[in-house]
Amino acid sequence: MLRERHREAAWGLLFALPAIALLALFSLYPMGRAFYFSLTDYDLRPGSAFVGLENYLRTVGGSAFLNSLKVSVVYVFGTVIPVWLLSFGLASLLFNARHGAGAWRTVLFLPTVVPLLTVTLVWKLFFNYRGVVNALLAPILPEPIAWLTKSAYAPLALIITSWWHAASYYMILFLAGRQAVPAAHEEAAQIEGAGAWQRLRWVVLPHMRPTIVLVMVISVINGFRTFALQHVMTGGGPGTATEIMTLLIYKTAFNFGEYGEAAAISILYLVMILIFSVAQFRLLRGAEHG
Repeated sequence: MLRERHREAAWGLLFALPAIALLALFSLYPMGRAFYFSLTDYDLRPGSAFVGLENYLRTVGGSAFLNSLKVSVVYVFGTVIPVWLLSFGLASLLFNARHGAGAWRTVLFLPTVVPLLTVTLVWKLFFNYRGVVNALLAPILPEPIAWLTKSAYAPLALIITSWWHAASYYMILFLAGRQAVPAAHEEAAQIEGAGAWQRLRWVVLPHMRPTIVLVMVISVINGFRTFALQHVMTGGGPGTATEIMTLLIYKTAFNFGEYGEAAAISILYLVMILIFSVAQFRLLRGAEHG
């Protein structure tokens, strides 16, 4: 029996080797190299000098890092909280739809299928000074809004764009979780006289907690990882009003040639996301078991 288990483990490891090799080659090795570069003054030229924690200290003490961190946090939470509500609402409507649910599901999922670069370019045109958004708002506004060139409006324009693109993906996850709720439990609650809100509060949401936790964690991580939206629509501007952390890393490396400092920022950002994700997961799981 023991020999049979060892043989199964060996075969399992053999089949997993390609995935492990890809993970090591394209994830672990680049991360290790980035950490090494973060400890040097690397600038693409041979002979980089070891500087220890100098890049980290300069990064943490810099105003650009703190501003970018603030912009990232505002963008993420301005995006994910409305997206949770919107995607859950859409999933509930699709679950209760009696006719054409499959067609509506396909239509509502299209924003996720469309490449993000295409979405970004289209919404950049929408938010143009003479674009669709200002045309729709013309009856209630005295003059058009410079959505992408004023620091007061550019972050909001990016957040609205992300709502449209992200909600459809999380809608599908919520719909799958909603369909997994036992119908017998809902029927029993209805027979006992529970209304729609009570059934949602005491039957549906408790059964959907694993899905809710998954959506919350994934959406926050994806929000912190975003890059193309800000890079294409505003380039981090006006000024640094939309310069999220990933864009700061890109500019530090490829605009200013400070690859060691960019690597230090990326390592710090990775650690922050890991800590936040683990804390969020434990908090939500604790609430589930509490």
